[in-house]
Amino acid sequence: MKKKFVIIALLCVISILSCFSGCVDTSGLPAITMAPQAQNDDSLKASSKTGSKKEQNATEPSTSVKEQKPAVASSWFDDAVFVGDSVTLKLSYYCDEDPENTLSDAKFFCAGSLGYTNALWDLDQEDAVHPYYQGQNYQSKDCASVTGASKVFIMLGMNDLALYGIDDTIQSAKTLIGDILTQSPGVTIYVQSVTPIIAGKEDEDSNNINIRKFNGELEQLCSENGYHYLNVYDQLAGNDGYLPLEYCSDPDSQGIHFTDEACELWIQYLKENVS
Repeated sequence: MKKKFVIIALLCVISILSCFSGCVDTSGLPAITMAPQAQNDDSLKASSKTGSKKEQNATEPSTSVKEQKPAVASSWFDDAVFVGDSVTLKLSYYCDEDPENTLSDAKFFCAGSLGYTNALWDLDQEDAVHPYYQGQNYQSKDCASVTGASKVFIMLGMNDLALYGIDDTIQSAKTLIGDILTQSPGVTIYVQSVTPIIAGKEDEDSNNINIRKFNGELEQLCSENGYHYLNVYDQLAGNDGYLPLEYCSDPDSQGIHFTDEACELWIQYLKENVS
């Protein structure tokens, strides 16, 4: 009997409350929105990470895309002279075939087996090696005064390392550049690194480890004196640090000279890094 009374009482209360709520004007009350069912933890973590990444990208520049450097026109090299050994001689032959798309009217002051050290020798010294330009031999220091160039590009050292070592070759480099500037004050000096050797053609003195050490010293020399340093080595080396076979024209002999493809990469690197 008591149970029935309790049930009846509850039903009455519910009925009264329902009638009361129907009479109250709720239009002026703020709406209450029930939260949807929560997502699982993994989804929440993913959303959080995505949001954080978007915020990070909005404030920090992306470093995943390498900046493309603007390239100078071929005509930029019209007042340039390249001093070098047989590696640069190959570049000159390649440029002769299509000057308009390579280095335009650049001059070349080259000789096979030329180095920083023998470039300092007198013209009449026994076993002297000197650039041959327009029917005559000249000392390398005359490169700008003879050609009228205002930009001097030097790539030497491959023929020095085995004979004179890194330190003495650096001293010869300092002397040669100083002599060029004495002959032609005001010219801009661009020092190019020595380039890599293919795998299997290194020896105790002429090897990529020594070349990289020498290049590091060259870069320091440039930094101390305000010369431009151009790291051609890294442009032409493979992931293993060697000159790739497809870039080498003499894999069965010295393993240091270039194919046309390598010359094309070299030129493109120069055009993107000289200014």
